[in-house]
Amino acid sequence: MPIHVRCSSPVAPIVLLPGDPDRARWIAQNILEHAQCTTEYRQMLGFTGTYNGSPISIQTTGMGGPSAAIVCEELITLGAKFFIRIGTCGAMNPDMNPGDLMLVTAACMADGTSREIIRAHMEGSSLDLGFPATSDFEFLKYAADEANRLQIPYHLGKVASLDRFYGHENATYEKLARLGICAVEMEAATVLCIAALHNIRAAAMMTVSDLLDGQKRADENTILMGVERMVRVAIHAAQKSLK
Repeated sequence: MPIHVRCSSPVAPIVLLPGDPDRARWIAQNILEHAQCTTEYRQMLGFTGTYNGSPISIQTTGMGGPSAAIVCEELITLGAKFFIRIGTCGAMNPDMNPGDLMLVTAACMADGTSREIIRAHMEGSSLDLGFPATSDFEFLKYAADEANRLQIPYHLGKVASLDRFYGHENATYEKLARLGICAVEMEAATVLCIAALHNIRAAAMMTVSDLLDGQKRADENTILMGVERMVRVAIHAAQKSLK
């Protein structure tokens, strides 16, 4: 049994990765069928159930790359084959609105954890690898198709994974936006790097919770609506990708 994800049974091949344990519980209770709690250790709640007959697991990662890295490493030992980071993000693109879906093509490694993962892997090499932490292309295609079918507002683009939630100046966000980065968050780069290191599939998607130009946060109902739509798109796309 892993040290932190204290689940004595295997997880489903598809694992959704929210940061918030309350969100993990809500998804299990309102979207999955026959969901059972598989771990409660340190309140990092995990659940496994089904969706349209296919097994799906949900595992809380906590906030930030270090916590997400621990969880992902242990989930792989439990049988995970496809990670989908489902979280919230702060948007810098003026076309993005609260509750919109963000499909992440790539996550810039602006955090310490993802960079340490890649540096450790490349130790002894002369290359200073600027690794592309990218989402699974086939997943993104199916996710975009499903969002279009359901008429869900979505955006396709890059995010930056940061270590800090507070303390960044507006000038930092403006510089990131000029590079075509749509939003910021904290875990995607780590999840994508660990998946690449272990040769499993992974993708990241977000619900817009904050608009950074005016420092405005969406109300909880808007976030919840976005999360529900995001999860249904995520499961549909992952199931299609694994067929």
